[in-house]
Amino acid sequence: MDIYEVFNELRYHHEDEVVEFKKAENNFDFDDLGKYFSALSNEANLRDKAFAWLVFGV
Repeated sequence: MDIYEVFNELRYHHEDEVVEFKKAENNFDFDDLGKYFSALSNEANLRDKAFAWLVFGV
């Protein structure tokens, strides 16, 4: 599956424990970014998922 197919699947996905959408128009706090990465990766691990997704610009 290429990146375009992944994005098309994520476009219609609702946020949950392993998918997070962020607007981040002007800037994004790097501390918050680290917290999101940590939380998403932990949830993916707990749910036996290979990936978690943090999508910017949505």
